[in-house]
Amino acid sequence: MPIITISRQYGAAGRPIGRALAERFGAEILDREIVALVAERSGVPEAEADGYDERLPSLWQRIGAALAASSPEVAVPPLPSGVTPASAIQERLTAITRAVIEEAAARGNAVILGRGGVFIVGRRPDAIHVQLHASLDARVRYLLARVEEIPLDAKPDDASLRSLCESLDQARANYIRRLFGKDWQDSRHYDLALDTGRLGIAASVDIIEATVRRATAPAATVVTDAAAATATTA
Repeated sequence: MPIITISRQYGAAGRPIGRALAERFGAEILDREIVALVAERSGVPEAEADGYDERLPSLWQRIGAALAASSPEVAVPPLPSGVTPASAIQERLTAITRAVIEEAAARGNAVILGRGGVFIVGRRPDAIHVQLHASLDARVRYLLARVEEIPLDAKPDDASLRSLCESLDQARANYIRRLFGKDWQDSRHYDLALDTGRLGIAASVDIIEATVRRATAPAATVVTDAAAATATTA
């Protein structure tokens, strides 16, 4: 069963595309669910994970406090010697997040949004890595049409949403660079990169689904399809 990772610019429709793909494949979806699981393992009530995104530090600060108190729910590797408390907490949070994503990948048939999933899952025959992007104008239009996705502290006007997109993109880039030493916008990390502003949500879902089904199909099926196409054009 396929594993789909989705890296996305803010406002590039990552959440509806990810959930639509999960429905089509009958797959597990991991978006905010990732941080909810991390919070649970760290001793923080799952309800506090609602509304979490990579940009928000408050939840991680709470988790960090629980870790510092040696919460018994946490099952992570011991701290290395010579590591400062702040970096140690960060390393332990990263270990929990990685474990949650690796466990989902091991189960198979999962759609993983963000959180460095592309770098944690890595290259494997059953994994397809997707990057979603769109122009700033398209992303602002998307957010204006879906105000429920805008953080409560953000103003739903053009200038504020432009600034929000830029700041969250930078926060996500910093998150990936800090944890994985990678540039998440480098297309070489992905099997498929789509401009969702031009294609729209429905077409993007269709393209990703078709790509995943073909790329993860048994070799014999692909060969048969190719032979049939050749016979048709002969």
